[in-house]
Amino acid sequence: MVRWIFVVIIAMLVGFFIYVDLNSDMPEGLGVTDGLLLPCPDTPNCISTQASPEDVQHYAEPILYKDTVKAVQLKLEKHFLESGNARLVDSRLGYSHIVVESDLFDFQDDLELYFPEADSVMHVRSASRVGYDDLNVNRERVRQIRDLLVD
Repeated sequence: MVRWIFVVIIAMLVGFFIYVDLNSDMPEGLGVTDGLLLPCPDTPNCISTQASPEDVQHYAEPILYKDTVKAVQLKLEKHFLESGNARLVDSRLGYSHIVVESDLFDFQDDLELYFPEADSVMHVRSASRVGYDDLNVNRERVRQIRDLLVD
């Protein structure tokens, strides 16, 4: 009996990792279109400063900054790249796309930073690629970004 339980658990774990691998492709539509980042899906594993404030599940306040766009963008890119579990997918003045992997199971999250021209506000979208709930990992990431920019 114990052997069958062990076999079932192993089969479930293998199935879980196959599911994660098959569903961890980069989502389509990332980037800035007409001044907007991609909206969050209905699942609670996404945070965006461009979500409606009434959407408490997904909304985070836009982040104000004091330095130049270039300086802030480089500071944040450097921070995530030095963490050892991130890679820069796209970087141009005013926009960054960083993929951050979790320490456990290598789940991938897409972090986008958008700096509208002639404005001292940064918009952030952080979303998990798979799963339903992210245990507030993305919300914590946005809080961490905010803390990095506080003088």
